[in-house]
Amino acid sequence: MLGTFLNMNLILTRRMTAFAVLLASILLTACGLRSTNSSSETLTVYEDAPTLTHLDLGPPGNSPGDVYHFFAPLHSSPGGPVTGEVFGSKTLFKVATDANPNFEKRATLLFFTFGDRQDQIIALGIHNYSPTAAEFNAGKSVVRAILGGTGKYMGARGQLASTRNADGSYTQVFTLLK
Repeated sequence: MLGTFLNMNLILTRRMTAFAVLLASILLTACGLRSTNSSSETLTVYEDAPTLTHLDLGPPGNSPGDVYHFFAPLHSSPGGPVTGEVFGSKTLFKVATDANPNFEKRATLLFFTFGDRQDQIIALGIHNYSPTAAEFNAGKSVVRAILGGTGKYMGARGQLASTRNADGSYTQVFTLLK
């Protein structure tokens, strides 16, 4: 009787192990196991200084939930014809503290639209900002994750490096993985 029980237990263990291996291989395939040698494509656009609107939620002054909404035209070359627009929001998540009084954390969500808004790239990231300024300092770059896209950017992934220029405009460099 004990031998039969142990034999059944061994058979069940083997089947569960085989099932786990099969499930793991299906998940790796479905999640798109990527080669570490993936190639990339760079796209650079030039953004005019954005129009910002501040929405102060909660108690007056900086508090979690405060938002800056913004938009700006995009160009394929500095001062060139308009090729798209960017829309976005910066939401305050963590106010400055006594230990770190010069920085607060804001999450920025960006929607880049091109053509007839059929081609889009979405990016998101959280970074330090001065509690006294709506935007980060000129000459500084901030990197954000590309969440996806539509149209010719469908399935986009990679990162966006945003550099604020001295005149308030931005240079946006997308590194898209293929």
